[in-house]
Amino acid sequence: MSGLSVEPAHPGLTLPRRLGAGLTLASLYQHGIFLLVLLLVATPLAFLILGSFSTAQVPGDVSLADLSLANYRTAWLDPTLLRLVDNTLVYVIGSTLLGTALAALLAWLAERTDLPGKGWIYAGVPMTLAVPGMLQAMAWILLLSPRVGFVNMALKDLLGLDRMPFDIYTLPGMVFVEGLRLVPTAFLMLVPLLRGMDPSLEEAAATCGANPRTTFRRVSLMLLKPGLAAILIYQAMTALEVFEVPGVLGLPAGIPVFATRIYSILNSANFGPAYGQANALGILYLAVALVATFAYMRIIGKNERYATVTGKAFRPRRQRLGAWRLPALLLVLAYLFLSVGAPFLALLYISFLKVLQVPSAAAFASMSLANYRDLLASDSMATVLWNTVLMVAVTASATTILSFLISLVVVRSRFWGRRILDQLAFFPHAIPGMVMGLAMLWLFLKLDRYGLPLFGTIWAIAIAFTISFISYGTRAMNAAVLQIHKDLEEAARTSGAREWRIAWRVFLPLMLPSFIGLFVWALLHAVRIAGTPLLLYEGQQNQVLAITIWNMWDEGYVTSVGAVGTLLMLVLLAATLALRMIGFGRERI
Repeated sequence: MSGLSVEPAHPGLTLPRRLGAGLTLASLYQHGIFLLVLLLVATPLAFLILGSFSTAQVPGDVSLADLSLANYRTAWLDPTLLRLVDNTLVYVIGSTLLGTALAALLAWLAERTDLPGKGWIYAGVPMTLAVPGMLQAMAWILLLSPRVGFVNMALKDLLGLDRMPFDIYTLPGMVFVEGLRLVPTAFLMLVPLLRGMDPSLEEAAATCGANPRTTFRRVSLMLLKPGLAAILIYQAMTALEVFEVPGVLGLPAGIPVFATRIYSILNSANFGPAYGQANALGILYLAVALVATFAYMRIIGKNERYATVTGKAFRPRRQRLGAWRLPALLLVLAYLFLSVGAPFLALLYISFLKVLQVPSAAAFASMSLANYRDLLASDSMATVLWNTVLMVAVTASATTILSFLISLVVVRSRFWGRRILDQLAFFPHAIPGMVMGLAMLWLFLKLDRYGLPLFGTIWAIAIAFTISFISYGTRAMNAAVLQIHKDLEEAARTSGAREWRIAWRVFLPLMLPSFIGLFVWALLHAVRIAGTPLLLYEGQQNQVLAITIWNMWDEGYVTSVGAVGTLLMLVLLAATLALRMIGFGRERI
């Protein structure tokens, strides 16, 4: 995930035709991409900052007379801010440590041990991406609610307890659900680190008399230190920006974090939306994320000090688990069940009910397909599905194309601003989803006053998602473009091929897996994320599936959520399987 800016030995795909004195198509392209990315990143931030000083009642309707520090005084001097910060820190740190620890254990079992059935880990862990955080939180409410949780009710009756043993509406409950959600990303980042460690270093420590614990602490852990630190910061940034889990579990329980506080300020039923205060709080939120991003970039910028992969071939050393093989395998299956199996079964069960009820003979006897028939017959659901498909297709396509065009400048050109461009493209990762949605809200409302009606449309959500996703997209594309050696293009030129033919016959086929992989990744995340669409939502015309699920749950249509969630998880499971086949299809695990 590091920034990949290099001095190319050859500019690669070029556009040599001159348009004027010292001006080429390549120069126009490079400057055009630079200005486009600068505009996409800087404009929303400028409106976010401007809005934080504005006391105007309508976003976009700002004058100099409306500018003051009143919003900062109200938001930053709020006596509940310390509790908000405390909740956010506990939630972010707890879920990050839990998710990364689980991922590290799973990655170690898969890469460095003789665990049987490793395919369950390699195939199953990435598949947990098929469970959106919002649906996962809703499913765990069905299982562990202190009132009607299925597991709670069963344990209470079985053990003869006076009260429910678990309460998911707590800060530990939020940490648990978010920790499960963070595992697959950390796992996919940790596997290459463990696979690339030369076992001769550990063997040398053992030869010097070090016991396994000392070897792990003084050798293995030190080699993994920069990678682990970067992963921890990346995961913390992800937990900091997420809205779905705190929104579903924290809002009803009165446990606010930054993301839900911004949402609550903008959806206050008593006082109306306080846009300026939300912006002022978003600035503080953004500052925390920027510090984390700076630390992340510093760490990945020095990772060459810990390089262990050289020209010498090696095989990672497999440790024998012995009697621990079966417990380790059961641990893997337990994680997969908790992340995918239990939420899916809970949603599948309620999807066949008309009224929510605990599992019983009477409940199973009353099951029907009524919820699914209602969904198929609903005109509004057809509109929502069309909006979702259109939004996802536009977002995934725009993310893939724009990321590729940026990476060509960063990796394959001598453009003066390529390093700045690379950092600009990564910067949106430091902008939490709720903050990005808030910034885009001000921008689109301002554009609406100038005759460009984007607010309240699918295009508004797609643009916001595209800006957010190019940070990951350029990391993936930079790595893919770097892997294509210039000699392949030189050979085609020597054979008389034109630039367009080189791009079509050489470059595109080699890049196709990366294109498809990024497209599917953007598709998955555009469907899963609810925070940004909730801020840009303006009626049926731009309502997408994440908003529909949120509204259904909020209005009490729980069994309908089960039907929608079941179908969505099946679709996302198929998409995740496609992503895994693309990403790992040529790799022997």
